[in-house]
Amino acid sequence: MINEIVGSEVRNILVIGIGGGGDVVGSTITYNLAVNEGIDAILGAVLWERYVVDIIPGPIKIDELRSAEYLGNYVAVVNGDTYAIRGGRRITPQIANVLSVVKDDGIGISISGSIIDIASELSDYVSKYGIDAVIGIDVGGDSIAIGNEEGLYSPLADSYAIAILAKVQELTNIPVILGIAGPGVDGELDRDYVLMRISQLASKGAFLGAYGPTRSDIALLEDLLSKAVTEASALVYRAARGFYGSANIRGSTRSVRLDIVSSLTYYLDLKMVLDDLPMASMLINANVKDPWDAMRLLNSKGIMTELNFEEEVYKYYKAKSRIPSPEEAYLMIKEIKNKIKSIKQTAR
Repeated sequence: MINEIVGSEVRNILVIGIGGGGDVVGSTITYNLAVNEGIDAILGAVLWERYVVDIIPGPIKIDELRSAEYLGNYVAVVNGDTYAIRGGRRITPQIANVLSVVKDDGIGISISGSIIDIASELSDYVSKYGIDAVIGIDVGGDSIAIGNEEGLYSPLADSYAIAILAKVQELTNIPVILGIAGPGVDGELDRDYVLMRISQLASKGAFLGAYGPTRSDIALLEDLLSKAVTEASALVYRAARGFYGSANIRGSTRSVRLDIVSSLTYYLDLKMVLDDLPMASMLINANVKDPWDAMRLLNSKGIMTELNFEEEVYKYYKAKSRIPSPEEAYLMIKEIKNKIKSIKQTAR
C-alpha cells in the first residue's frame, strides 16, 4: 500500500511527525505499515514539545540533545536514550520515548533555523541514506488550516515543517506526502471541518489514499502510550478501539468528537496541495529566518501561534513558579488571540 500512496516503488522511507511532540506517536501507524510491507522505514520527528513537558518556548536545538549523533545544526540521529537539557532541566522528547519501545534509531529535526538551511541538511540526509520518499504526519489537521479558523492556535510547527518538506522535495526530487492522522483530535479544528478541507484538496487530485490502524498498529500504540506524553495521538488510539462520542482534551477545556473515522490517516500529495496551504506558502515566500520570525509574520496576518502561547506561559511560570492550569491556559489563549486580532485591525 505504501507504494500505491507514494506512486512509485520504494525501498527506504522516512516518516516524520511534523507537529512536534506527540505527533510521532500517531506517525507510527504509517511507520508500522511500511515495516510490515518489508520496507526499510526510519521514524523522525520535529523536536518541539508542549509546555507540560518543556517549559522553555520554541523548538529544541540540536546542541541541546544528549545521547544523539549530530549530523549538522538541525538534524541528529536519536534513540531511546536521547534527552535534551533546556533551561537546566532534563527533557525527554517524545520520539525518544517512542524509539525506546520500537527499539530502533530515528531522526530528530530541530526547526530552530531558517527553512532553507534545515531543508538543505535534511536533503543531505535523504540523499546520503538513499531515502526514496518522505511522509510527514500531522495529527489533528492544523497543517491544512487557512489560518483564520476560530479554534486554531498552534499552526506554526506544522506550517514550518511543511515549508521545509516542500523545499526537500524541490532539492531532492523525491515524493513527499502529507498525512493527516485523526482529523480534529487535537481539539483545535473541528473534525468535520478538517474532513471538508481534505475533500477540497482531494478535488484537485491530491488524495492518495487512507489507512486505518490494524490490530498490530493498535497494540503498538498501546505500548507507546504507556511511555509517551500525548493527548491527540491517544485519541487516535481510543477511536481505533471503538470509542464513539465526545472526548475531553486539554484539561476538559475542549471537546473532541470521536468515532472510527478519527483513527484514519489521510494521505495527500504535498506538491499538489502546497498552493492551498496559505501559511506554509507564506513562510516559504517570506524566506523567514526562524520560528520567531515566522511567528511575527503570522501575527501580522492576525494568526496566533503556539510560540505566542509558550512565551506567555513561560512568563507566567517565571512569575508564579508553576505552569498555568488548563483553565488558565485556555483563557490565556483567548486573550492572545484577541490581542493579535486587535493589533491587525489597528494596523489597517
